[in-house]
Amino acid sequence: MRRRPTMEKSEFFSIYKQMFAENGLGRYTSEEVMEKFFLLAQIMRETNEKMNITAITEEREIIARHYIDCLFAAELLPAGANVLDVGSGGGMPTLPFAIVRPDVTVTALDATAKKTAYIADTAAKLGLSNVKIATGRAEELGRDGAYREKYDVVCARAVAALNILLEWCVPFAKKGGLFIAMKGKNAEEELKTAQNAVKKLGISLAQRQNITLHEENGTSTRENFIFIKNEKTAMLYPRANAQIKKKPL
Repeated sequence: MRRRPTMEKSEFFSIYKQMFAENGLGRYTSEEVMEKFFLLAQIMRETNEKMNITAITEEREIIARHYIDCLFAAELLPAGANVLDVGSGGGMPTLPFAIVRPDVTVTALDATAKKTAYIADTAAKLGLSNVKIATGRAEELGRDGAYREKYDVVCARAVAALNILLEWCVPFAKKGGLFIAMKGKNAEEELKTAQNAVKKLGISLAQRQNITLHEENGTSTRENFIFIKNEKTAMLYPRANAQIKKKPL
């Protein structure tokens, strides 16, 4: 099925402003920011015809389920932070973070070279100089001294269950750094299941960001878990991926 024609910029801006205001994110509606998000939506839709980067392709849904959904967490990033987005896929939240927080540097990590190449190319088209790329598997790069315990903030969105995600992600964070797990409707259940991983990995839950996402046809709930890393990660972690999945912490 062919996608609908690209929305005119004026209509995009109007819908964008309204939806961002409804979600309490009106601070991200400057002309410069909206120009970048309009171009990003065009790039996503065009790229998706050749390579599957997202199941969300209509502009209204892109604004709500990609941009707004990601940007609830943007305010959690400390000033000047070095951020790692694990399992960045189609560039969410890497690209939205980089657009609205030019003070931070965001590294997009993904195992698929085509996806990291897409993110790098898109960042260049958007004029973003604060995006870096890491291509590889999290459980391997997490043992690499070039990446291990190098980041102020590590985040992941729609990647895996929390008990698995923690073992992949926490090794990248500095001691005293943050891990932000961006979760959906099963957040509470995942948190309960992940308590052993929390203990083993030397982290604690510092904050819970409860979110109601206002969309065109109703609302849905999200929750971001913000963990602080209290201790350096034991060299045992991350284990090989087969072990992580066979016997999660």
